Order: sequence, then C-alpha cells, then structure tokens
Amino acid sequence: QVTHKNVVRIHDLGELNGIKYITMPFLEGEDLATILRREGRLGVPRALAIARGLLSGLAAAHQAGVVHRDLKPANIMIGGNDEPLIMDFGIARSTADRKVVSRSGAFSAAAAEGMTAGATTAGEIVGTVEYMAPEQARGETADQRADIYAVGLILYDMLLGRRRHERAESAIAELRARLHASLPPPRTIDDGVPEAVDLIIRRCIALEPEDRYQTASELLGDLEKIDAEGRSLPSQRRTIHAVVAASILLIVAMFAVNWWLVKSRAPVATTAHAPVTVLIADFANTTGDATFDRTLEPMLRLGLEGAQFINAYDRSRVRQAFGVAAPAKLDQAAARQIAMKQGVGVVLSGSIAGSRGGYDISISAIQPISAKVTASAKARATTRDQVLATVTKLAAALRKALGEKTSEADQLFAMRSISRGSLDAVSQYAAGIELQSKGKYDEAIAKFRNAVQIDPNFGPGYNSLAVNLRNVGKVEDSDHYAKEALRHLDGMTERERFSTRANYYRLSGDLQQCVKEYGELTSRYPTDTVARNNRAFCLARLRDYRRATDEMRQALKILPNHMTYRGNLALWAAYAGDFSTAEREVTSIPEPTADAMQPLPLSLLAQGRLDDAAAAYGRMATMGTFGA
Repeated sequence: QVTHKNVVRIHDLGELNGIKYITMPFLEGEDLATILRREGRLGVPRALAIARGLLSGLAAAHQAGVVHRDLKPANIMIGGNDEPLIMDFGIARSTADRKVVSRSGAFSAAAAEGMTAGATTAGEIVGTVEYMAPEQARGETADQRADIYAVGLILYDMLLGRRRHERAESAIAELRARLHASLPPPRTIDDGVPEAVDLIIRRCIALEPEDRYQTASELLGDLEKIDAEGRSLPSQRRTIHAVVAASILLIVAMFAVNWWLVKSRAPVATTAHAPVTVLIADFANTTGDATFDRTLEPMLRLGLEGAQFINAYDRSRVRQAFGVAAPAKLDQAAARQIAMKQGVGVVLSGSIAGSRGGYDISISAIQPISAKVTASAKARATTRDQVLATVTKLAAALRKALGEKTSEADQLFAMRSISRGSLDAVSQYAAGIELQSKGKYDEAIAKFRNAVQIDPNFGPGYNSLAVNLRNVGKVEDSDHYAKEALRHLDGMTERERFSTRANYYRLSGDLQQCVKEYGELTSRYPTDTVARNNRAFCLARLRDYRRATDEMRQALKILPNHMTYRGNLALWAAYAGDFSTAEREVTSIPEPTADAMQPLPLSLLAQGRLDDAAAAYGRMATMGTFGA
C-alpha cells in the first residue's frame, strides 16, 4: 500500500472466471528500457532527474516496509516531463524451493538454464539477472540495499549506454563477474561522468551491502547535494534564519563604503586548514611477527592522507620527499632529526605488542624540536586480521587531533579499503614500496606481484606494478597493469583513486587528461606535492611552462627544502624564459645534484653571461657521469 506520485498504485488483484487480473491506472509513456534501447545513453541532467524521481518513490516504498527486489528499466515507466513511475511492486515472489545459486556464488547448469536476461526469474532467487545484487544471486535475504544496488546499475546504464554488458558472453556471465569484483568505475569508461556522480554510483554498487547507502533516503540526500550537471553544490544551511541573515547582510553591503564594496566583489574563500606535514617513524614491533615490520606505516600514511590538509611520509617516501636516504633504523629520534632539518611539523611514533592473545597498538604525535607529545591514541586488535582495521581507527583519531573536521564514522567509511585488506598482501606491498624507493625496481616488481597474487583485488599493487614496469622499460606490461589498476579503484582510498587515474593518463601519454585529473586531485587535496609535481610534468610536456612553474611554487610552499622540486621549478622557469628565477632557485639549493644544476648554465647563457655559464658547466663536470 504505497501512495506516491512516482509509484504506480495497484488498486485490486484477483481472479475472475479463471483469469487472474490486476487493476491499476492507465499510464501514457514508455518504459526506460525502451528509451535506452532507442537512445543508447542519456545526458547527465536527464539521468539524474529520473534517478531523483525513482528514489523519491523508492524511499516511500521502503518507509512503508516494501522492498521491490526486481528494479530494472523495464519496470520504470517514463511519463510526461520525464517523470519516472515504478511498476511491478511485489509481483516477483519466491515460488519454489530450488536454489538457483549456491551460497558460494557458483552457478549450477540447471540454474543457468532457468535464468533469462531481462525477465524476472522465479525460484528462491527473485530478480532480473542483469540488475540483481550479489546477495540476491547467492540466495541470501535481500533488503532495501538490493534495491539501491539496482538503482546504481540503472544509473550506470543510463549514463554509459549499458556498456557493462559489452565484454560479457551473456547476462549470466556478467552476473558471475559481478559476484566477485566491482564494475569498472564509470569515469574510467567515460570521463564525462562527473566525479560526484561517479562516487555515488560506486557506493550504490559496492559488493557488500554494508558498504552501500543503507537507505534510499540517504542516497537521495547525496543526489540533492549535486546540481543538474552532477557538480557538487556548496554546503549551506537552508533555514529561514540563514535566509534572513543573508538578506540583512546584503542590505548592509549595498550601503557600505566604497573600499568594502571593492573588497566584497572577490569570492569569499572557504577557510582551509593550514597544511600539516607528518613524518612516520618505524613502528616498534615486539610481537615476534616480522609481517608487521614496515607494514603498518604505509597504511597509516594512506589513512592520514584522507584528510585534505595532511601530507604524510614514511620511510619509503623520505628520499622522494626530502632528497635524503632513510636511515636503517628510522626510530623516533632519527625521524625527529630529519623533521627538524626539513621543516616537518609532526612526527608520529607507534608501537605494536602482543598481549593476551591479541595486539596492543599505540601511536603518538610529537613535536620534532621539543619532543612534546601533542596527541596520542591506542587500541587493541583481538586477532591478527583486525590489526589493519585497528590502525585505520587510530588514523581517524589522529586526524581529528591534527584538525580534521570530518566525522570519525565518515573517515572510517572512506578508509574501509585499507581496513579490509589482506595483511600479508599489504606486507608484500610495503616491502615493494621500500625497494622502489631505493631504485631496486626488479625486486620491487616481484613484491608487488606477490601482493596481487595474495589479494587479486588489491588495487594499489597493480598501480605500483605499472609504475615499476615502466621504470624497467616494459611498456606493454606496464600498460596492462595500469588498466588493471583502474578495474580495482574500489579497493583504494579516494586520494589513491585520483592518483591512479592520473597516473594512467600520464603513463599512456594522454597529457590533457593527465593535467585535468591531477588538477582535480590537487583541488580536493591541495597539499599533495607529488600530484603537483606530476601535473607540472604533464603541463611542461604540453609546453605550458608558466602553469608548470606555478605548480612547483605551490609544492615548495609545503616542502620548501625539497631539492628536486626546486630543481624542477628552475627548469620550467628557464623553459618559460624566466632565467633570473631559474638562476635564483638553483643557487638557493645548498648542495645541488648535477640534475638540479641543469637549468643554471642554460639560464646564464641566455642572459649572455658566458664566463659564469662556463664555470657552472665546470662545476657540473665534477658531479659524476651525469654531470660530465
């Protein structure tokens, strides 16, 4: 008994003279399946408008305790003004005892014969194969989250034109694939899909019901936060008091003095948290389990960098970030020494110890100069498999202590890919990252291969394989793993997803898209210096040296002592014709390498200072083979 403008009401059903009947209103229009067959795909504004109406009706049904269980385009009538109406509520029912799919997710031959694409399958499994949630296919109890999964697939098909079926032999084969792996994110197929819409769809079609939106109202709420084109709307309070206050402020502004009027013409900037750089010392591991050695630090780093204002570094990033090699033992004292020299604001020092059959984990935030503990957090993991999840909880607590405003629940949801990872896969990955930082690419590749063999859904492993295979000249293999990484974005944090997509475009030579993707990353995470450096590289290859120089200046505001970044700034400035800046930046490096020295003699030559240029070349000649 659902009464809503987006739900087709069934007035009566029964049997007359042996004929079963249903009484419902007459509707003019056509179903969504017919529209998609004819038009292929829909524009973002139209698809979002249909989705909003669909969810409005679905929310009313769920509130009334009714779960559809068979949402599909054929069950959605599109009336006048593109208003969607949901049909066939409750018609699909379980009518037999035979299970179509086992709990393990394996299909039987007889079951497959009974399932047809586009039609509701009778039996314990209720739903249409093409829009069936994984738990439905396994014969498990389906609740409102199965409907949300179907909405995600419908939105996926509206925007992409049902491309998810193109590579599958049949609807059954496509369902089999969805039982074990998430669909490719929409933006990896069509980068015209807005980022906010992409995130919504991916959450709808998460493999596990608890990772999806829990109610249609929650999903509808997120859709209301984006505009007709799929862009995120600015957060604001929609209250009468806010409207009145805004009106008063407007009147005051109209009669303010001229200098205030001029000032007010500039857009009001959102107050951003000042950048925080963090160096993570090696955990003190007294468990006797070597798997934890240098494994927890990379995961803690990923968890911390979910905050837009935090840049975190562990031993694998010390050389890249600061131009110095990490000591064999990066304990708290050694980390503080590096932090003081490099201007890092916070050192994190952690420990893991075995206790009463479980593991006690603690982390402290320390001021490098004074050694004062400014924040600390500790927690207990009762089993080995819970250690990563416990580290993510501690990361959330530390982010809050460092100034994060996002709720801890939202932080933990965003970090679920870390907490659910295989500890053994993460251990291999962490070892690979450290080997990569030392330039041992072949050994790193072996570790990354181990990681994805242990956990085939471990997306960061594929991305690191792509980077390191490119480092050793295996371009085809690199391209293969870069594409594979895109298929496993759901196993990454948001920041990693941005980075993985951008890295793919960088490696494939799509420079315009590289600039765009890294731009979106730095817009979301403005303190990400690696992203700024890589974006500058793509801009420089497009010969946009001015913007490349601007990116490096932003990176150096965060890491002012980074020799490579300063050298890159000098190089792009020289290419932009700003020779005095190039000269100034190189000469400001205390002990430049031959690589960092390159722009100096070129800039001096361009300024007609031949003797100075000769002296610079002579200095480079003493700097090893590359300099000579």
